[in-house]
Amino acid sequence: MGDIAAVIFDLDGLMADSEPLAEWAWKQILARYGHELDAHTFQSIQGLRVADSAALLCARFALPISPEEAQAERERLVLEAIPARLQAKPGLYHLLSELETRALPLGLATSSSLAHARLSLQVLGVAERFRAIATGDDVTKGKPAPDLYLTAAERLGVPPPRCLALDDSPPGIEAAIAAGMFPVAVPTAWTATLEFSGCRVFSSLYEVAASLDELLSEPPAVRYLAAGGIVTRDGYVLVLRRPKRGEIRLPKGHVERGETAVETALRETQEESGYGNLTVRDDLGTRTVEFTHPDGRHIIRTERYFLLTLTDQADERTPQPAKGAHEDQFEPLWLPWDEALEALTFEAEQEWVRLARARMGSS
Repeated sequence: MGDIAAVIFDLDGLMADSEPLAEWAWKQILARYGHELDAHTFQSIQGLRVADSAALLCARFALPISPEEAQAERERLVLEAIPARLQAKPGLYHLLSELETRALPLGLATSSSLAHARLSLQVLGVAERFRAIATGDDVTKGKPAPDLYLTAAERLGVPPPRCLALDDSPPGIEAAIAAGMFPVAVPTAWTATLEFSGCRVFSSLYEVAASLDELLSEPPAVRYLAAGGIVTRDGYVLVLRRPKRGEIRLPKGHVERGETAVETALRETQEESGYGNLTVRDDLGTRTVEFTHPDGRHIIRTERYFLLTLTDQADERTPQPAKGAHEDQFEPLWLPWDEALEALTFEAEQEWVRLARARMGSS
């Protein structure tokens, strides 16, 4: 067996077939105000805390109630329905039995409330199997921030790199990667068409169980999520010269606890370049880069980049940040697209610039 010492599960959509209940509840609420919940909108809230879903739906449909009221009503409807309607996802009990034979402690990292989690585990008959539970009530930043998975690992007493994380949604997988865990995705009918990067993907929990020996013997690796920004203006691209290392690179940094990837991209770009007032123009997606560090560690880095634009200094063709505003190790440079591609040290970052250029050309 490899370095995995614990397994942390998501709940809704992964263990419990609860999306139909959530969809039904939100449809009931929206129908009262003359709206219909379309598939795309429901897909966009998969993996989010109920509070975050409520805020999104209230804003999107301009509901005459507060997000807190919408959240409370959705919670009431679902809690009333769970005892009679909640079903386990196929393969759940088989997977739990396989994990039990391997004596691996189990944790739960769910965006749902504590009341929802406890009732669901009780109805499914698996409450006693989980040593630690982290719910949306425990954090201020839900998935895709890493907080839920980190909290579950802390309560298990297991370092995040030694945890296998199972989730069904891209925000959940992103959260697990940002937490430094080994991520495994089991998409649902609502998330199967979405992009899953930096993880193993299985069609069912039965398939996960059949692959357990392989998963648990995976060679140890350092996994993390990095987010960065490609800032453009008037045909120029912002790059950073790092004289002490002889590098020219893009702004990028680790996604930390309490942050989402887009928040990290904005923060790192501002801190490293000195430019504030950045606006997100597009999400360029995610890619995974694997390499061996000089000290021998195997690194699996999932990168997520955003196309950014400046909202200040609009009259300057090649604006410069205020003196001393950026990190001392970096010198910001504005280069035309072709020069930026030629100057960048790393091929992976060149690919991000090519993608950004193509995306801008098609918009």
